[in-house]
Amino acid sequence: MQQTLFSIPHSWFEGPLLAAWLLIGIGVLAYNVWCHGWKQKAFGFLPMLGIVAAIIWFVLPAVEVSGVNPNDPLGPYVKQGLAIRGYGLFMVLGIATGTLLVLLRCRQANTDPDQILTLAFWMILCGIAGARTFFVIQNRDQFFGTDLPTGQALLNIVDMTKGGLVVYGSLIGAMLAAVVFFRLTRQPFGRLGDLIAPGMALGLAFGRLGCLMNGCCFGSVCSAELPAIQFPPGSPPYMRQLEEGQLLGLKTVKNESPVTNESKSGSNERPPVPRDFQLTVQSVKPNSIASSLGIEPEQRVNIYLPDSLRLRHFKSEDNLSTGVDQELAVIVDTDEGNRLSVPLSSLPGRSLRVHPTQIYSAVTAALLCATLWFFWPVRSADGEVFALMLILYPIARFLHEIIRRDEAGQFGTELTISQWVSLAAVLLGFLLFGWFRTHGKVAQVNANPE
Repeated sequence: MQQTLFSIPHSWFEGPLLAAWLLIGIGVLAYNVWCHGWKQKAFGFLPMLGIVAAIIWFVLPAVEVSGVNPNDPLGPYVKQGLAIRGYGLFMVLGIATGTLLVLLRCRQANTDPDQILTLAFWMILCGIAGARTFFVIQNRDQFFGTDLPTGQALLNIVDMTKGGLVVYGSLIGAMLAAVVFFRLTRQPFGRLGDLIAPGMALGLAFGRLGCLMNGCCFGSVCSAELPAIQFPPGSPPYMRQLEEGQLLGLKTVKNESPVTNESKSGSNERPPVPRDFQLTVQSVKPNSIASSLGIEPEQRVNIYLPDSLRLRHFKSEDNLSTGVDQELAVIVDTDEGNRLSVPLSSLPGRSLRVHPTQIYSAVTAALLCATLWFFWPVRSADGEVFALMLILYPIARFLHEIIRRDEAGQFGTELTISQWVSLAAVLLGFLLFGWFRTHGKVAQVNANPE
């Protein structure tokens, strides 16, 4: 896991970065004037020059990340610059490689590459918008159920520097863009759908590697002798296991009654003992942190966590003073009125072993890409490759969700929202495959393109 590869310092936005862009703009403008003279065509670059300069000056500072101040670790966060995320890097690689894969087959499919590039642009744009919209709806309490000002809430919605994209949302957004594009350009959906399907699968494979870098889409605890992975302090799996008491040696079940006083992220204030409790203890692991605290089965507890950024900072630095150790302690409230404290130094240095679902998903997507690629020459009718993707991917996703741990069941069942969407997508895939097979245009393959 490597969420942040490096950061572009804040001072660069107002200095070297802006100056470098303006120098590039002046150079391009001078070249255009040299080629075309003092004509309007030579100045067509100016709007883009101004837009990018405005982004550097106004937008980039707004999406800067904050972090722990090394000189005052318990004090306010400080701006650390624009983070270049591992998640974003792999997303860009997925977009680039997926598009290139589609372009490789354009000649064989007798398709204009310019049309593919135009379609790819709108599918990427709408796919990202759909992925973020799906995530916001799925986690609406994080965005709309808070006391944040409206402006900050809207900024959080569009801020994707930490991930927060859902594959099915991306698929829905991209498909809607494709349908509109096909209607406006009168292009056959089946033929172009077959062409872009392998590229979508390849892009997904790289995207899942980005999930591994970000620590999201993680699996459940792996107790068997199977491949597993452990994540560092402050990562999503680590914080989830800490929140549920697993890192303390507890096996808990979530209560239906809400927590009346819940600590906010980044706050060092300890809430009063609430009347409603979030967790019920099912069992306590012998010789664990929880057993040393005297926690017993059937007790109801609330667990309050320190801030994840500070937890990561101090656990990685491994230089906890006594004051810091207590300040960032995990607090456990029991229904007997006890308030128990777990110093940060007592917490494990890694999460429990979890199933590497991100790697499984990446491998599955790569195999899906190969399957779709080699099925294309032997398909009977246009559209079958795209329909096959809608059948195979949801089946794999449904199975992956069984060992994932980042989503809760929906509609009163243990099925996650992704599993419900998978069921609908499989049904749609079979319907489309049957329709294309019986009513679609007979596939034609130009095996020897000129």
